[in-house]
Amino acid sequence: MAIATPLTQTTNFLVNEPVARLREKFADNLRVSEFRGETTITVTRELLPEIARVLRDEIGFDQLLDVTALDWHLAAKNAPNPDGILFNDADLDELDVPARFQVLYHFLSHSLNARLRLTVLLKESDPQVPSLTSIYPGINFHEREVFDMFGIRFVGHPFLHRILMPDTWTGHPLRKDNALGYEPVEFTHNIESIEARKPKNIPLPRPQEAIFEIEGASTEVAFTSAPNTPSTAQDAALQTSFQDPSNETMLINLGPHHPSTHGVLRVGMQMAGEKIVGAMPDIGYLHTGIEKNMEYKTYTKAITLTDRMDYLSPLFNNLGFCLAVEKLMEVDVPERAQILRVLLCEINRISSHLVAVGTNAMDIGAVSMFTYAFREREYALDIFEMVSGARMMTSYFRIGGCALDVPKGFSEKVRDFIAMMKRRIEEYQALLDKNPIWVERTRGVGVFTRADALALSITGPMLRATGLDWDLRKQQPYSGYETYEFEIPYNTKSDTGDIYECYRLRVLEMGQSLRIIEQALERLNHTSGPVITNNRKVAPPPKEELNVSMESLIHHFKLWTEGFKPPLGYVYQAVESPRGELGFLISSDGTNKPHRVHVRTPSFANLQLLGHVAPGYTISDMVGLIAMTDIVLGDVDR
Repeated sequence: MAIATPLTQTTNFLVNEPVARLREKFADNLRVSEFRGETTITVTRELLPEIARVLRDEIGFDQLLDVTALDWHLAAKNAPNPDGILFNDADLDELDVPARFQVLYHFLSHSLNARLRLTVLLKESDPQVPSLTSIYPGINFHEREVFDMFGIRFVGHPFLHRILMPDTWTGHPLRKDNALGYEPVEFTHNIESIEARKPKNIPLPRPQEAIFEIEGASTEVAFTSAPNTPSTAQDAALQTSFQDPSNETMLINLGPHHPSTHGVLRVGMQMAGEKIVGAMPDIGYLHTGIEKNMEYKTYTKAITLTDRMDYLSPLFNNLGFCLAVEKLMEVDVPERAQILRVLLCEINRISSHLVAVGTNAMDIGAVSMFTYAFREREYALDIFEMVSGARMMTSYFRIGGCALDVPKGFSEKVRDFIAMMKRRIEEYQALLDKNPIWVERTRGVGVFTRADALALSITGPMLRATGLDWDLRKQQPYSGYETYEFEIPYNTKSDTGDIYECYRLRVLEMGQSLRIIEQALERLNHTSGPVITNNRKVAPPPKEELNVSMESLIHHFKLWTEGFKPPLGYVYQAVESPRGELGFLISSDGTNKPHRVHVRTPSFANLQLLGHVAPGYTISDMVGLIAMTDIVLGDVDR
């Protein structure tokens, strides 16, 4: 039987050559550390932009996938400085005020198939760092999120505003001194107080500002008649254009209460007639504070929170979190559990793509396709219910394996699903592939290039639509994916993607998922053994031991009430979700609860493409563009 790649090698953080080249250029200004097979380089903030340019232009790290932060409040002296890292030529413990914040940057090189993490330490009294949006535009949203959640300022960011919380919000929720909950919530109790807030027969004022995308950056431009001099010539030209009656535009809101926004998403569109001039996604309406809540749960209890993010592919959330904790704890997973994880995740991939294709078609007018897709999705949900007892929020995977083995009749149910889906996929292709209305509404609409996708940190089918053959199941395999035979569909004809190409690839991916499911089912029927690790650090004793061993009973009780304590450190584990790279950064401070859980969700990054491709199209095209990104708002807001 083929053996899966060890977990510490699945994310390819071991990058000796790039680190050596950075050391040649920056001498002693770097501090390199290794933990669980991951390379982290600590630098000073003054050198950060220069190092980022070298990584992109000279070494080949073409994507900056994620930016996040850690708050070491009340633990700053021991947590961020495990190896005596130097900061401004002084040991961290020797500083008058120890560093409280740690900003982490995750880089990816497709050509080297390697990852690299940069980190910058910041004092509480001066929490600011240079923005890297001019080098990697795709971290625009990520830097805004760190500013919103931690209060760390990114100097030079083109639009440093809150992104999840209201502008009127006080404080920064992910700081350690910001308690969970207890925020005041205003309720309206009667119709009189509601009506009192409504203007009576007052015409809406003309908007005094608008948000545009200028050279790839979101920019707020004020349009006033005040005597203030415009800050730049570009602002002056836009003001003049705006005040010209012949160029008058209108701000139209699409959402958040609109079925075609695929959730509570608001898109502010600046319209010139039917044409979109500028578009800005406005998110945060579904902000649930999942990352904050995880800090108050033991590692095992936090699993149930992961389902609630990308609720169309909850098993991928379970898997990414469990893999990260398993890497942190150095836990091996039994082979039967590995097979079950792969099999169920691929069924979940198909069910997610069914929603993506069905809603995309319905938004453009092909309502029948939506009905067919949801009909087939019910069969996938039946399988999840059979295995876990829940149709959507399964919480089936556990740290070290799976919650329980599959019941009798599982294999027959999966075989019926495979046979049915093979026929259905052919029907979908016959219905849409050459449908003249579908082709006219999707081909050549929402065009973006490979350079756009890389710059905007886009991953998944949208990146493959630009001709880049990149899928973590192949390039950086996990859970034994390297032992399965399957292909990665991608655009082989050009380096540009559009709505049609994204649809085509998702349909082809469903076919490849069926190939994986068939192989996994065959292996499952020939592989016996447990579905949970025998490592008692993370898994409870078998139930048969509880009746005969008091020690086992005590261990079981303490494991479920207190949990386990990983070593000090942090790890990053990524999986290929239906929407792209889903990454979990888990930081441990040595206690039984995570110090920090950050989730790099593909929907959050992919949504940035909307403002880039929308100008020039119409409102009727906008619903197709939103569907092309295949966002899930629970995934975006977390």
